Amino acid sequence: MHSAPSGKSGFDFLFFRMMPALMLVSFFLALPYTFAQEYKLVVHNVENIFDIDGVAVYSDYQPFDEDGNPLYRPEHLLTKIQKTSRLMARYNEGAGPDIIMFVEIESDFTPLPEFALHDPQEVLARYAHLTIEQMLTTHLDDEIADLPAEMLLLKGMHDHGLTGYDVAVAYERDANGRPTHAVKNVLFSRFPILHERTRALPGESARPTLEAWVDVHGHELALFVNHWRSRASDAEMELIRIRNAQVLRDRLDELLAENPQLDFILGGDFNSQYHQSHRYPYMEVTAVNDVLRSVGDERGVKRGETDGVYNLWYELPLYERGSDVFRGNWGTLMQIMIGMGMYNFEGVQYTDNSFAVGRWPGKNVYANSGAPRRWHFFEDGGGYSDHLPISMRFQVAEAGSGLDFIPLENPGFNDDEDSFVIPVQYTMPYPSDVLMPDEYLGQNIRTAAFFDQLFWVEAEINNRFQVQVNGELYDLWAPAFNVRERFAADAGSGTEIGFIARLGKFRGNWQFVIESADYINPQWP
Repeated sequence: MHSAPSGKSGFDFLFFRMMPALMLVSFFLALPYTFAQEYKLVVHNVENIFDIDGVAVYSDYQPFDEDGNPLYRPEHLLTKIQKTSRLMARYNEGAGPDIIMFVEIESDFTPLPEFALHDPQEVLARYAHLTIEQMLTTHLDDEIADLPAEMLLLKGMHDHGLTGYDVAVAYERDANGRPTHAVKNVLFSRFPILHERTRALPGESARPTLEAWVDVHGHELALFVNHWRSRASDAEMELIRIRNAQVLRDRLDELLAENPQLDFILGGDFNSQYHQSHRYPYMEVTAVNDVLRSVGDERGVKRGETDGVYNLWYELPLYERGSDVFRGNWGTLMQIMIGMGMYNFEGVQYTDNSFAVGRWPGKNVYANSGAPRRWHFFEDGGGYSDHLPISMRFQVAEAGSGLDFIPLENPGFNDDEDSFVIPVQYTMPYPSDVLMPDEYLGQNIRTAAFFDQLFWVEAEINNRFQVQVNGELYDLWAPAFNVRERFAADAGSGTEIGFIARLGKFRGNWQFVIESADYINPQWP
C-alpha cells in the first residue's frame, strides 16, 4: 500500500498521482479527431460470382456439362449472393462495409443492356418491384440473365439492407469487345466515386487493376483493387505478378511525385504471401516485396523514411496471420497496404491496429479449425469462399491538431526472420458436432442435410483407398497428409478402422475428407 509523501495531504497526493492522467485527458479532449466517425473497408475474394447468361469461361459455371447434365443454375447464383450479403452484413452492425473491394466477379462476355453499364441506381430502380429471389426464379428472363454479376450482387445486398453503394469496375476488352480475362475487380463504395480507370498491360496475361478515386467528405482517397495470377510458390507465375506490381508501382511513383501525402489504399488478392521474398527465398525478385516494396516498417512508412508501403498483416501477431488455406497451411494472399499519407492529421487516416480477418465459426469458417468454408455446388450451393475477408478502419482528420502524425501503439515491424509456416490447427470436435452411425446408417446421406457434415465412420479400406457406407463407395482424401501412406498397411487387409471425416464431393466423386491425422482411430468419443 502506498503512503502519501511527507508534507502532502491525502488529497494533494491523490491529485499528484492523477495529474498525468488528467493532463492526458485534457490533451485528447483538445483534439477534434479523437471521437471522429470511423469507416470500414473490406477486401473480399468471393470465389467466383458468375452471372447466368449461359456464357462462361470456367467450365464449372457453364449451364451444362459434356453429357448435357445441368451444372450452374440460377439457384446457385441466388445462394451465392445471399451468402455474400449475409457475410458483408457482419460489418457495421448489419449495415455492411462503407467500401468493399470485391475480387473474382465474372467479366461479362455478352452484350450488356445500356442501363446496366454504369448506373447501379438505374438497375435498382428498374427492379425495385422485385426481390433478388424473384429475379432469379419466378421472374427470370433474358434481360435479367444478361445483367452483370456485380449488378445482381448489388441488388441482393440492397434487398438485405446493405444500401447506398456506387460501383466501379475494372474492364479491359479486346478489339472485338470481349473481356481479356474471365474475372474482374469491382468496387462498392458509399462515398461518391469521382473517376475510375483500368490499369492493364495490353496483350499480357497479368490481370488488370482497378484504380478508383472516391470523395471522403471532401478528401480524395485513391483505391487500387488487385487480383494477381495464382500459385504463390511458382517462380514462373511470379514473373507475371511482377508485371502487375511494376504497373502499380509506376502509377504510385507518378502520383507520389505530385503529392507525397497522397491518401491511398492497395487491396485485393495478390496471390503472394505478405513476406513473399522470405517465404520463397529461391525467387530472386518478388512482386510484392521487391517491386511494389511492401514492408513491415510502420514507423518508417509513417515518417516517410522509406518509399515502401506498409502491409497491414504486420499489425497481427505471427500466429494470427492467415486468410486462406493451402495443403493444410495458412496463407496471406489477401492483403491491404497503405502509404505515409494515411498517417498524417490531414484528409483520410488509418485507424491504428484496426486490421482484422473476418472469421465467424459455424458460418464462413469451420468451428473445429477456423479454416474457410469454401463454396460448393451441391444441390443449390453452399459455403462461402476459399478466402476470408480482411478489413481495416479509417477516419477523416483536418490540419491544425498540433500533431504531424497519428500516434502508434505497438507499431508493426519487419519480423520476417521470426516467421514460420502456420499449419491449420484442428481441434477434436464435440460429439454433438459429429454424426454417429446410428444417425446415418440406412439413410441416403448424399443430400444437402448431410453434405459438408462431420461423420464418425467405422469401415474397411479397399485397395483403391475407398470405404463403403450404406452400400456406396466413398474416396478418402486429406488436405495435409498422404492418405495412401497412412493407410498403406490397412488398405485391402480387411481391417476395420474408425475415423472422423467431412462428407464432400470432388469432380463428381463422393469422398470423406479426413482433416487431421489425429482424427484416425482417436480415443473418441
